[in-house]
Amino acid sequence: MLSLAEIVPPQPPPWLDPTVYLTNLGWVLLRTFVTFLLIFFIGIGSLRVLDYITPGISEISKVRSNPIAVALFAAGFFVYLSFAVIASMISPLPIGTTTGLVSGVNPLVLLTYKLITLFFGVLISLLFAFIYYRILAKIEPYGIDLDDVDKEPIAVGIYLMGYLIFLGAIVYVALLLPVV
Repeated sequence: MLSLAEIVPPQPPPWLDPTVYLTNLGWVLLRTFVTFLLIFFIGIGSLRVLDYITPGISEISKVRSNPIAVALFAAGFFVYLSFAVIASMISPLPIGTTTGLVSGVNPLVLLTYKLITLFFGVLISLLFAFIYYRILAKIEPYGIDLDDVDKEPIAVGIYLMGYLIFLGAIVYVALLLPVV
């Protein structure tokens, strides 16, 4: 029979330790900042590709000429970046066992999987934009020519805002897809 002196009280869970909490918080904030930078440059690159695959719409030059178009573009870019920041902050952190993953999982493998998923997500958004631009004018009864957007800078700003929100939604899902 065990005496009361031999009974060891249960240990508190590791996430209650301030060191574990602050370490995990530091990793989340660092990952979110790096994700923000990566997503920012992916967004700029995607806009350049979008400008290339839609030759009838001169996106960047039209937006520059009108303050309302610039504001709409900036709003779309902020929404796009917020999708990425939110997804980065709430996706699981693959470091150690305190976050729920086994310690045998290599964080670099998870990072590689996330980057591949993100890359394909951006490619899908550009493919959808290409199909949308090329096919919409040919589908009856619509016959909508997106080149008409180029006639007004505000329309181009709204068009870019819509694309950036669409891209942001794809990035959000790509960052939250489980890899384990």
